[in-house]
Amino acid sequence: MSILDKIFGDFNEKKAWREMEKRAKALPEDYYNAYKAMQKYLWNTGGVMDWQETKFVFTHIIELLEEAAANGKRVKEVTGDDVAAFCDDLAIDAKSWIDKQRQKLNDAIK
Repeated sequence: MSILDKIFGDFNEKKAWREMEKRAKALPEDYYNAYKAMQKYLWNTGGVMDWQETKFVFTHIIELLEEAAANGKRVKEVTGDDVAAFCDDLAIDAKSWIDKQRQKLNDAIK
């Protein structure tokens, strides 16, 4: 990892994030607001932390919302009434911050 990557982060990851957010912003307002609410929930609950997992989960949500918008479905027709449970199910296999800290502790002690 170069010094620039350490200071600024991976530029390809930042570009991918911006492209993903651009797709989300292109959604109709109700769907975009739902995406941002789900994103906030996942950030606040620590559901996803690893970049690859984050990208997978948020891209999947965007794709579902794009499809719902194209088919004229309401958001809850895709997520169900319990949107939090829907988000939890998407992130169930994702490595969380706690998982990473547990692994770090286990690896540190021989």
